[in-house]
Amino acid sequence: MIPPQDATQDPLSDLPPGAGKDGIGDPRSAKEERRPRAELKLIRASTIIIAILGIFAFMHFAASIFITLFSAMLLAFALEPLVHLLCVRTPLRRHHASGIVVFLFVAMLYGLFYGTYLRAESFFAEVPAIAEKIRAAPMVASLADKMEEVNRVVAETGRRISPPAPASARPKAAPPVVVHDAETFTGSLLQGIGSLGGVLFSLGFIPFLVYFILADREPLTRRTRELFPEEHRGTVGEILLDIEWMMRKFLIGNAVIAVILSVATVLVYLLVRLPYPVVLGILSGTLSIVPYLGLPLALLPGVVVGLISFESGGPFLILVVSVTVLHILAANYLTPRLVGRGVRLNATASTMALLFFGWLWGGMGLVLGIPILAVLKCIFDNVPSTRRIGMFLGE
Repeated sequence: MIPPQDATQDPLSDLPPGAGKDGIGDPRSAKEERRPRAELKLIRASTIIIAILGIFAFMHFAASIFITLFSAMLLAFALEPLVHLLCVRTPLRRHHASGIVVFLFVAMLYGLFYGTYLRAESFFAEVPAIAEKIRAAPMVASLADKMEEVNRVVAETGRRISPPAPASARPKAAPPVVVHDAETFTGSLLQGIGSLGGVLFSLGFIPFLVYFILADREPLTRRTRELFPEEHRGTVGEILLDIEWMMRKFLIGNAVIAVILSVATVLVYLLVRLPYPVVLGILSGTLSIVPYLGLPLALLPGVVVGLISFESGGPFLILVVSVTVLHILAANYLTPRLVGRGVRLNATASTMALLFFGWLWGGMGLVLGIPILAVLKCIFDNVPSTRRIGMFLGE
């Protein structure tokens, strides 16, 4: 016997969701189900974009903190092999070995800067006289005269081409012109760090941060892995090892290239008898490793001093050609073998990193841009959901 049906009961209540009276899915209900999912994806994407913009804003306003922290991390990665060697070959504990390595590194930097300062003191004392000699140099004077002549011809041509304005349309008085001081080169280099006091403050913190990172390497690594769930800790360990290997190769490779270029440039300056060959050669060789701007920066010291020192164009041409050849050889043979295999970034991604971090932090952004992007690539390569981004940034 079939039980009587309740009049208040819906006969379609037992049908699956989205089914109509004939049991076929209702397209309107399917659209209503897809709409919350699309809205959820849109909200999630908007949240990610806002979070990224907030991080960039925080990195801009707290630039001195991030520059100090990233610089300390780079130095810690570079000095880690020495600390490990002392711990293995001697009975020293890691805290003691880290203190010795950091102290020797700071002493080496102090000795290097002090020796360079002693050699460069006389050069800096003669900078005003050198600038005056550059202005009075025949090559510079001839170039200035030609530029003035070109400006006069262009202005005269413009007055002849443009029709004279009617008297009624001519302004009675010229508006005041406000001249703003251009940003100096030193100011652009120190952008994000602040004044000289801020630089000294950051430099005072870097040795202590390097020591703490080196001394507490194992606890820091363990605590970093413990921040993530159990199933992701293996991936985090691989990322940390990959970052450490990449940073060490990047720093050591650039240091070796800077030493080779400095020695070679000093020999070239001695050959052409350029004044202050040691100071200018070390400066040129060090500036040559700056990404994408290395060649003009490396040529600048020798070219400026050579304009007032050389009486003929032969030594000047030898200087320019030699520095250019050294930079090209380093960029095409030394950098790919000593640095490129560790960084694994393509030229487009590296250029964009230099543009962005140079705008964000000035001169220090040009130094830290490629290492930061390389660290991000290590993270992207080891996370399955972002591996395509790592492939896009790679070679």
